[in-house]
Amino acid sequence: MKRKPKAGVTLLELLIALWVMAAAAMILSSTLGLVGRALARVGAVSHEVEAMTARLMLRRWLEAMPLRARLTGNDSAMTFGTLIDEPPLTVARLTEVLVSGDGGAVRASAAEAVVAELAPVGVLLALRYYGSPVPGNQPEWRSDWPVNAEQLPDLVQISYADRDSVLPPLTVMPARLARQSEMSLSSP
Repeated sequence: MKRKPKAGVTLLELLIALWVMAAAAMILSSTLGLVGRALARVGAVSHEVEAMTARLMLRRWLEAMPLRARLTGNDSAMTFGTLIDEPPLTVARLTEVLVSGDGGAVRASAAEAVVAELAPVGVLLALRYYGSPVPGNQPEWRSDWPVNAEQLPDLVQISYADRDSVLPPLTVMPARLARQSEMSLSSP
């Protein structure tokens, strides 16, 4: 039997079209579910990456301090001068940086507009300083570093916690780069 051109669609053609659309919908829904799960994982990891980047930047700032820079602080806040490069290709300038438990979060921010505030790296628990403010005295862990100290502390320890757990403390040698350059100049 011949089909008339204006007769419309057969039931078989309609069922095939519905089957194709259902298969496409299943593929699309599984793809969107996979993308949704991947985005959820990326969101969770991005906080960790941001906190690790802030921790690394804080370490670099402390290690880049000149030997004659000032560092003062107590168990809840610390101020120090460091060398921060301004992009592109400029000489580092001495910049004052404040590390504090602002709103419970560890924040480090530069006094100038050169460096914006770092992302929070966690909840501040304590700042500690190892060394002796006066040369010749026995070094020890202290909860404060005085303004009139004659030298920098040997170590600075920043203890903080993340959302769920206490993280390993960040222990840094202030002016490490300057100390190493002086040591290498004295070697034969």
